[in-house]
Amino acid sequence: MVCLRLPQVQLSTYGDSLGKNLTELREFIDNNLQGVIGGVHLLPIYPSSGDGGFAPLCYDDVDPHFGKWEDVEAIAKEYDLMLELMINHISPKSAQFQDFLEKGDASEHASMFIDWQKFWGSPDRPNEEDLKQIRTRKADMPMLPVTLKDGSKRELWCTFGPEQIDIDIDSPSGRKFVEDSLRSLCSRGARMVRLDAYGYATKKPGTRCFFEEPEAWQILKDLEKISDEYDSRLLCEVHEEYSTNIALALHGYWVYDFSLPLLILHAFTFKTMDNLRHWLGICPRRQITVLDTHDGMGIDDIAGLAEVCDVEQLQEVVEHRLGCNPNMKYLYSGRQRGYVGNPHQYNCTYFSALHGNARHYLMARAIQFFTPGLPMVYYVGLLAGRNDHESADRDNNPRGINRHKFSLEEADEAAQQPVVQALFDLCRFRNQHPAFNGKARPLHCYVTISQDTDSHCLEVTWKNGKHSATLHADVVDMSFEIIATLEGEKTGELHTFKYTLDDTDTYEPTMDECVAPAVF
Repeated sequence: MVCLRLPQVQLSTYGDSLGKNLTELREFIDNNLQGVIGGVHLLPIYPSSGDGGFAPLCYDDVDPHFGKWEDVEAIAKEYDLMLELMINHISPKSAQFQDFLEKGDASEHASMFIDWQKFWGSPDRPNEEDLKQIRTRKADMPMLPVTLKDGSKRELWCTFGPEQIDIDIDSPSGRKFVEDSLRSLCSRGARMVRLDAYGYATKKPGTRCFFEEPEAWQILKDLEKISDEYDSRLLCEVHEEYSTNIALALHGYWVYDFSLPLLILHAFTFKTMDNLRHWLGICPRRQITVLDTHDGMGIDDIAGLAEVCDVEQLQEVVEHRLGCNPNMKYLYSGRQRGYVGNPHQYNCTYFSALHGNARHYLMARAIQFFTPGLPMVYYVGLLAGRNDHESADRDNNPRGINRHKFSLEEADEAAQQPVVQALFDLCRFRNQHPAFNGKARPLHCYVTISQDTDSHCLEVTWKNGKHSATLHADVVDMSFEIIATLEGEKTGELHTFKYTLDDTDTYEPTMDECVAPAVF
């Protein structure tokens, strides 16, 4: 089975968010993150017409604003590289769509786009029942009217905004575009390709038009044949009730643990680890764990894992106390004859969600690092960034609150914060201790979540042969400790729970230096 070279902490970042381009990003990594990360997830670096890069024109080029393919390939030589593939949509400014506007049905790319009326197959559809089922991300039907060069009108499927036209992956031209794009990214050194918005790629009349089976599985099987040729893996981005991601992982695909951020926040808020402990016992092992991403913290992802009334109180904590506006999803209401918005994701940096409490933040990261899977840290979280309300207001985008762009000098300075230095030490411990690195495959490690602790406590142990690492965490006194062994001999304790911000604002690591590097 194909595996990552280094099962270590992954950094997720834009190409211009830790410095102005990929060259400065590499400089920041070289100067600050030695031993801290083993992989780099680059959010979209391609020419794009909107949505922070998620409206791609193509995958053959790197936007000159970020740099060149040589810059990307240089990162891939030193770190496990993850790249983005927006499998559901493409920019209307793409060559394929412009050719369709020019030539209409005579275009070789005409079938790549989903004709709204042809999709439904009847002038009486979509009816009210159809609209009630469809999962959409805007307060209107997922359709965009366009005018071709000859003056004729068309209506095309458009799940997101007007800069993101849906692709018909079942059509010859749509499938060829997606498969060629995947080959291109893998050939550039991507060890993992993230399938953005994967759930929306499958559509059938009379359904939610979201992760429709068996089509969703067949598409993955076909794409996996390509990724396997390059020793690469597929990561499915699916925000949905947790059983979907469990099923994906059981089929052998990598998924995100989008449930973890709010479950940890729930534990800290209500002083009970019960829901979190339950989740750690059943969660996928083939998963990327996160506390923060370029999007918000998913609400759908904890459905069934926490009480509804608790989730509503969490919304008050995040939204009202911190002044953060959520991303919305929309459902058609027959009573109101229109779309009604419901919170989909909370927009907030994780450090701000914990009110900038360094000890609480490090405890949350420790829990993330001991959660089954492979940890990824978003660049804002890596630097303990706070909410950037100015960016959100300037761009009129609530998600901008967690998308602060650091200059290289600003990033270097932020990296010296005591809380960040402590986080770096946690990352190095997670990367280096062999308890987490079973034959360079985290899935081969044995993870135990103790069920014998008090409700306010959590105990998680990773074992690899005679090596072990155990996390003890308590949400009543908000303390944690990590006890590690090498070949069964205690190597000392990582007492980051003793971290405090005093007048000197310093951090002194207390982890014994005898923790040996892992052998991969």
